[in-house]
Amino acid sequence: MNVAAVALFLGACSTTQKTFQISKGSGVPVHAVDTIRVTPIADVLSIKELVGVFANESDADAAMSKYGYKMKKGYEVFRVDKYDKMYYKNCRLAKIITDGKYDDYPRALKAGISSFVAVKGESMMLGVFNNAAYENLVSQVKMNGFHLDMAGNEDIYTDGKYYIACNKNNRTIRIQKV
Repeated sequence: MNVAAVALFLGACSTTQKTFQISKGSGVPVHAVDTIRVTPIADVLSIKELVGVFANESDADAAMSKYGYKMKKGYEVFRVDKYDKMYYKNCRLAKIITDGKYDDYPRALKAGISSFVAVKGESMMLGVFNNAAYENLVSQVKMNGFHLDMAGNEDIYTDGKYYIACNKNNRTIRIQKV
């Protein structure tokens, strides 16, 4: 009986080893890409379009108006961050504290899927207000060839050109160049 218990205990203490396939000639590990297929939510900017808008910011206004986003220039969240542009949909702007400084990010309305896109120099942030929309966006990140680079408070995914940071607590997706 004791021998069986010791064998069971030792069998449970095994370790696993992650392996990567090395591509021929480059010596760089090739990460497996999730092959899940996700249909983007029709009311929210998709990850593919977010990457496209980030790559060519001159297309931002056209892409945002296609989805019905409104825009506010010079949006500053008091003592947090300042954005060049804030696009918002099914949201109301937070309370103005003083001269273009708001007490928070845009707030969700009860009707429809609420979202915002904050543009700041070399980064963009897409925020949603419900878990289903957030999980859909994270699945789109994986579907579009991004692999997990660093797990943490913000799970950071990369494709070699861009970093996409997914913050589950705030339900935000932030993109910036590598």
